[in-house]
Amino acid sequence: MKEDSIKKEFLVPSDLSLVQKFSADVLSFLGPLKLDGGIVFDVKLCLEEALINAMKYGHKLQKELKVRLGVEYNEREVRISIEDQGEGFDPGKLVCCTESANLLKSRGRGVHLIRQLMDEVYYNKKGNAILMVKRLKREAGNRS
Repeated sequence: MKEDSIKKEFLVPSDLSLVQKFSADVLSFLGPLKLDGGIVFDVKLCLEEALINAMKYGHKLQKELKVRLGVEYNEREVRISIEDQGEGFDPGKLVCCTESANLLKSRGRGVHLIRQLMDEVYYNKKGNAILMVKRLKREAGNRS
C-alpha cells in the first residue's frame, strides 16, 4: 500500500469471547472512511472468520498465544492481515464446501466466505497468515 495509508496493529489473545470486541475496534478505526453497509458487512464477517480460524486452528484456543491483526487503509482500499503462531495449512488442499459431497462438512466454509467477499486474498507460504483486501468502490467525484 502507498505511504498515504493509515495503519494500526492489534495483538489479540486467542479467546473467542474477544472476537466481537476486536472486530468493533477495527470497524471504529475504519470509521473515517464512512463505509457503506455492504462493505462493513463484508469486512466484519471476513475479519471475524479469519480471527476465529487463527484462534481455533492456529492456536488451538491457547489464550496465552496472540494473533497479530493488522489493519491498513487509504481512500482506495482496506487491507487486513491476520497471523497466528501455528503450524499453518495449505489453503489449496481445502475441499470445496459447495460441492455436493462436501455440503454437510463443517470445514472450509469460513475460507470460502472470505474468498467470495473480499477482492483479494493471499496466504503466506507457511499458511499461518492471511492478507485480505477490500477495494472501496466510490462514485466519480465522491471523495467522502
